[in-house]
Amino acid sequence: MNYEEDSAILQKGQESSPDDDISLLNKMMEWLKTTETATSESDWREMAKESYDFYAGKQDTAEVLELLESQSRPPTVYNEVKPKVDMLIGLASQNRKAPMVFPVETNDASLAEIANGAFKHFRRTARVGRNEVECFEHMAKAGRSLLHFYVSGEDPYNPELKSKRIHGRDYWLDPLSVEYDLSDARFIFVDKYFTKEDLEYYFPDLNADEISQLSQGNPENPSFYSQERDMYRVTECWYRKIEKVYWVQNPLTKRNEPLTTEEYKDFSKKIKGGITLPGGQTLQKEQFPAIEKLRKTIHYAVFSNTKIIKRGPSPYKHGEFPYVQFGAYKDDDTNCWFGAIEMMKDPQRGINVMRRQLQHLLQTSPKGLFLHESGAVLDIEQYESRSAEPNFHMELAPGALGKGQVKFTEQPQISPVYAQLIGLDTQTMKDASGIQDSLLGVQTSSREPGVTVRMRQETGMAVLFIIFDNYRESRLQAGRQFLSLIQQYVTDAQLIRIDGEEGVKLKEINSQKDPNAPGFNDISTGKYDLVVDEAVENQTMRMATAQMLTDYSQNNPNTVPPDLIMEYSDLPLTAIMKVKEYNKMMLEREERIKMASVQASQQSIEGKLELEKMSLAVKMQLGELDASVKILIEEMRNKTQKDISQDQLVINHAEQTDSREHQKEMHEDKLMMGHLEHKDKIAQAEDAAASKDNKGSGG
Repeated sequence: MNYEEDSAILQKGQESSPDDDISLLNKMMEWLKTTETATSESDWREMAKESYDFYAGKQDTAEVLELLESQSRPPTVYNEVKPKVDMLIGLASQNRKAPMVFPVETNDASLAEIANGAFKHFRRTARVGRNEVECFEHMAKAGRSLLHFYVSGEDPYNPELKSKRIHGRDYWLDPLSVEYDLSDARFIFVDKYFTKEDLEYYFPDLNADEISQLSQGNPENPSFYSQERDMYRVTECWYRKIEKVYWVQNPLTKRNEPLTTEEYKDFSKKIKGGITLPGGQTLQKEQFPAIEKLRKTIHYAVFSNTKIIKRGPSPYKHGEFPYVQFGAYKDDDTNCWFGAIEMMKDPQRGINVMRRQLQHLLQTSPKGLFLHESGAVLDIEQYESRSAEPNFHMELAPGALGKGQVKFTEQPQISPVYAQLIGLDTQTMKDASGIQDSLLGVQTSSREPGVTVRMRQETGMAVLFIIFDNYRESRLQAGRQFLSLIQQYVTDAQLIRIDGEEGVKLKEINSQKDPNAPGFNDISTGKYDLVVDEAVENQTMRMATAQMLTDYSQNNPNTVPPDLIMEYSDLPLTAIMKVKEYNKMMLEREERIKMASVQASQQSIEGKLELEKMSLAVKMQLGELDASVKILIEEMRNKTQKDISQDQLVINHAEQTDSREHQKEMHEDKLMMGHLEHKDKIAQAEDAAASKDNKGSGG
């Protein structure tokens, strides 16, 4: 184990006098001794070992195993604990809502997206999500665990942020601490064990023989040598110390920061010599203003039972122990953590005892007896060897049945109380743990409505509120610490992978540190907060919620926003963003259509008014024209009548003139005709006289 790589401490330790080291070592040894003998720690270690054994199926004490062996009975275990704990761990792993970064001040809003992307990127590279689930696993099993953040020193030129889970047995908590976030804890001890070779390599100042001799010679003090494992213990202590600090406003980040006396002296020296600000200006002052206060600060010390290896103030700016506690349930009387398994131990023991006893009775209870008189069975040896065969038939002596020489007795009945007690213990285990069949996916009824199933699941989740609320609080605290480490140690320009609206892409951070310049991306200057979705969700419930929202939206159109359904659909981020973009585009399109419709309606109303005005004007013009036409027609009519009267007079005069001329002409014609008729008569008379003369001369 590489201690430097696996530790939160990278910088050189604080120089101190031997007397100070001895005084601090004695104080820490006294703290450690008090903690190791405290009820909260001793009871937890005993309970935790038994809980881990129960999960692994080792659920019997040595006395029970010895008794079963003496009775030649197998130590059968019917492990109902493991699937229920696995279900809890599965719910935690499916709760994939990662903490989100939000700006605290308005001037940090532009950096929030970059900071959020960087936060997710380094969470992924440090395997924080995986370690959070592992911490939940052990808090569910044994009640507690720690999540540790540190800066790896494997590559001194490129320090890397990492995280790891600390097992509950490898650390010791202040027995007087009651706050969940350890804000009231005076100290915390974390143990690391090394072989003799590793100890001499990483800590050449330590003497392994001296450590083992001192541990064996003082059994009342904390032991730093495990004779059983042949390994040496090195302990890392983080403790709070009241000291004077100087609050200053950092000219580079514009943030208020507390500085120790040594840090303030170094800071004042740099300001006096002049520092360059991000904008290019030079800040130089003889004395920088500061406010002096007393404050609890975090310190550390790495030690064995013989000496202090390293000590100093905490290198971190978040002002907390670099360990985040994950706790399930707590016994307030003993201040001892316990997990979900603790509540299932007694019902599990009852199930094992009852099922073993029932199985033992089935195997050892006498079967039905075959009673017969001597000679009643012709071949008794064949009966003894073949009576268990399904096609066996037995031949009796003549008259044996009629004389009652053969008789069978029934097998003794096993009391149904065993099955009832097994069912009671099984249900008690479900009720005590809050893990019902609905959460395990067990179908309780073939005709049960889906709404009833969902309501039962929600009720089961409500029973598990404490453990999941503690898990959420731990993840928030871990997120704040990790974000602080990112801002403190990720200061150089680099490319990171960000999942954004356009999918996975590479983005540069810390390449532009001037806040007034375009492309400002210095993530170390912002101040942010974190939030996590309030609900404890799993994939099955999210899918059910999405289906319920979809059904309700179909039955009641325009009542459920599409974005809400997408949030519960568990689709990839790129698909969700594309759907949101499409919905936004459609909403904008509908808004444009609506605006166009309103404008068209307004224009239609204005057009109608204009048409009415034009129609009125036309009507007025037509009225005037009609009046003019009527006057003109009347004038023309009067003129026409006058002209007609004159024409009639002319016509009448002409007609009278023509009549007189006609009468004259008729009279003349009549006279002419009379004259012609007279001439004709004279001619006819002359012709007749001539004819008569001709006839007379011929005779």
